[in-house]
Amino acid sequence: MDPNTMYSVDLSGPAPDLGMQAWMDDRDSVPRVVFAASHRIETFGPDGSGAGPDPFLYGLRTHGWAEFQDFPAWAKPAPGWSAVLDVATDELTMSAPDGVPFYQGTLNSSKAWRRGAKKNGTFIALAGDIADPHGIADAVDAGRMYALVCPVTVAMPGRGW
Repeated sequence: MDPNTMYSVDLSGPAPDLGMQAWMDDRDSVPRVVFAASHRIETFGPDGSGAGPDPFLYGLRTHGWAEFQDFPAWAKPAPGWSAVLDVATDELTMSAPDGVPFYQGTLNSSKAWRRGAKKNGTFIALAGDIADPHGIADAVDAGRMYALVCPVTVAMPGRGW
């Protein structure tokens, strides 16, 4: 995406590809992954005034993610979501219910994260109005942070899926 170009976004269609960054968090017994869109899109109302909906946040809300502060809504594995971590390449592929990859890339997972993910069979996914994990608290306070519990398969080298 060219930052000097205006794009039209149809929120009724598939979410635009904004690129994705991911950071693993293994500080607790439940593994987490924080996702942030590499690009942000600013939208405007139909008459050109005021801010319109954020396509990334809209996509999260409409595809099974719940607002972070609504713990009961995201406390159980999200229907249709799945992930596979290939330990040999450290590549995580997280897919939405329609099979489209939400994220596919290196995770830089630690041994503790992999052990927790294998034991639990899930990880907590966090995404929202952030550029990196340092923005989580502000996004939570603004109601612009979302979460879901994603089932994960940890593929160990030589041990199959």
